[in-house]
Amino acid sequence: MTVKTQLEKTILTAQDLCSQLKYHALETEVPAVVEMYERMHQQVEDIIPRLKGRLAHVKDEEPQFR
Repeated sequence: MTVKTQLEKTILTAQDLCSQLKYHALETEVPAVVEMYERMHQQVEDIIPRLKGRLAHVKDEEPQFR
């Protein structure tokens, strides 16, 4: 598996995790748990653009990935 493919898979997994965390936050009624899920959702959401930036860098540096 290439670095490009691994990064694409990681980005999709992170996006899926964001969705799952948001779902769990909506499904619970315990305020502290809602806050925990929302905080984790935000942390993962903040990581995604950095992963996408790394993917763009890999694509720019490696002609075979264009």
